[in-house]
Amino acid sequence: MSTLSDREIVQLTRTVAQANNIAVSNVSTSPTIDWAGNVAIEIKIVLSHGSSAAAMGQPSAMTVSDLIRQLADKGEERLPIVRYEEQGAP
Repeated sequence: MSTLSDREIVQLTRTVAQANNIAVSNVSTSPTIDWAGNVAIEIKIVLSHGSSAAAMGQPSAMTVSDLIRQLADKGEERLPIVRYEEQGAP
């Protein structure tokens, strides 16, 4: 099984999100299991405070779609499960 490092996934996620005009505050990854019991990776994109409305709809969908494709292109075999969270008030 080919897997990318957490650092590589975080960097790729930031790049893809920013290309889709998503204001990223932080990205984290953690191992998880998908609905079928297969190894997966959870990717949490933390949005900058107050930016969740701008990330809804097409920017969000394009980010997830682009990220899944680019991870697969780089040989990542784990299913990425992507979720968004907005950073709390400073």
